[in-house]
Parts: sequence; C-alpha cells; structure tokens
Amino acid sequence: MRQFIVDIYNSLINAKFNPLQHLPNQNTRHVVTLYLMWMWCAIFALWTAALFSLGASIFLHSLLFFGVLVALGAFEAAKRHHIHRAVLEATCTRHAR
Repeated sequence: MRQFIVDIYNSLINAKFNPLQHLPNQNTRHVVTLYLMWMWCAIFALWTAALFSLGASIFLHSLLFFGVLVALGAFEAAKRHHIHRAVLEATCTRHAR
C-alpha cells in the first residue's frame, strides 16, 4: 500500500516521473505544476460549494412543488364539491356590501 501511494504521488507531483518531465526548462515545469494545482483547487472548491448549495436548491424546489400540489388540490376539491358559479357570485355579493 505504501508503494502504491508513493507511485501515485510521483506520477502526479514529482516532475522527474510525470509527463512534465519532457519540458526542458525546470521553471516552466514548476509554473505548469502550479497552474494545475490552482486549477484543481478551484474545481474542488466550486464542487464543495455546489454540494452546500444543493441542500438549499432541493429545499426551494420542494417548496415550489408543494405550492403547485396545494393549488392543484384546491382545484380538484372545487371540482369534486361542485362549486358552481352561483355560489361564487353569492359569496362575492355578500362581501361587496
């Protein structure tokens, strides 16, 4: 297991073993390694932030879905109870007084 970790480290980080060894200038290898490090740091930071905001997104979408279900339930209840236009008009005229 220890050798496996050393091999992985060397293939990613050590410029003597990874494909960056083909760059002739050591300073260029160093800069490319730094750019790769910053890129992966940014990717993992954005991914972690997305995981944290995923909970808020799920909650807000669930809230929206709940609102749609309540509205559809009210419409279906109105259909089942045969609320007619006359009943609605009578209610409206009582509130208008």
